[in-house]
Amino acid sequence: MGSMDGKSMRKRARDSLVEAVRGQVARGELLPGQAMLSVSELATKYGVSSRAVREGLAHLEAEGLVHGGQGRRTIVVSREPASLDAVASRNIAVVFQGRVRDNTTAEDLDGLQQAIQAEGYGTILYVADGSPEKEAEIVGRLAKEGVPGLVLYSAHPADSFEHLRAAQQAGMKIVVYDHDFPDLDINFAGLDDHLAAREAAEHLIRLGCKELLLINSDRNWTSSRLRQSGFEEAAGMLGSSLPARIVRLPAYQTVAEYDKAIRRALFPVLDTLQRPLGILAWWDEIALRVIELLQQAGWSVPADAKVMGIGNDLGGELAEPRLSTMASPREDISRLAASVLVSQMRDPSRRPQKIRLKARMIIRESCGNYDPHVLASLRRTSELLNAAKR
Repeated sequence: MGSMDGKSMRKRARDSLVEAVRGQVARGELLPGQAMLSVSELATKYGVSSRAVREGLAHLEAEGLVHGGQGRRTIVVSREPASLDAVASRNIAVVFQGRVRDNTTAEDLDGLQQAIQAEGYGTILYVADGSPEKEAEIVGRLAKEGVPGLVLYSAHPADSFEHLRAAQQAGMKIVVYDHDFPDLDINFAGLDDHLAAREAAEHLIRLGCKELLLINSDRNWTSSRLRQSGFEEAAGMLGSSLPARIVRLPAYQTVAEYDKAIRRALFPVLDTLQRPLGILAWWDEIALRVIELLQQAGWSVPADAKVMGIGNDLGGELAEPRLSTMASPREDISRLAASVLVSQMRDPSRRPQKIRLKARMIIRESCGNYDPHVLASLRRTSELLNAAKR
């Protein structure tokens, strides 16, 4: 409830700033070509946060009243708001697949907004509630309204993209954030999921784990497939000497639903798994739930199971034990997503780009320490096994 109250307060502060500036422009107190106060000065003058000021200025810029100037200054460009068509041409839509459930997602969206504003555009956020049908409806409507750019965090499977193809044909430029559509000639900016999963699994191998387990999403997402291929590649370097299993969980809406799914997937086979077990979960929150359920079943983390997640959500840093994870370079992804999209909007002849960034491994207590000689020994064993097979 506190986060919603804070969001409402910031919206009221933003709207108050917008109305104040509109009035000053209408009364001639701010003239075309005049530089406004800096963000920090406006925040002090109106008693609001810097974030509320940035959001307000982006709103005014989308209306055509102001334009970003050098450094922190914004320049007044008109006494009257622009037409609706002109407003649409200055906005980039951000369509998010589900609810903003955690601080990390909120930070991602805020980072995207700031990166887009730095390119001289405003942003409008739409939420698809995890529904591919609603996402397609939103994207179709935006294309008809002439919105020139779209940042999409998609709810659609990787092989379902007719709504995006139609939007492209209508002239909209699109960048997909985090979840790629490889069969569609479209911009992508996100994590190198294959490499992240491979490096995480290799780390679990270095820890001396006797068996590997990947807990992945069952959705037909490119990210899910790439994480599985990276995991399998790491496990495959030891041939048949290291068992590796894959569990796929449906996308549920509540923690209780995830707990039930994890219990159904893990508990029947716990007694058959070799210790220490190495577990990689496709999402930090899933990894944290796995740790709790393992502890309830009498397993020790990291002695019996060494657990890693992907994402570097805040909860992993605060958990006990703290979660090892593959940290996504969120700020760089946001910046590059905005950059490639705006570059193509400004020059439609530019080809779409696929940008995959390397994750940063963060080692915490959920994995424990490892002997650096373990991996070399395992590789020698693998080489002997492969030689024997030949």
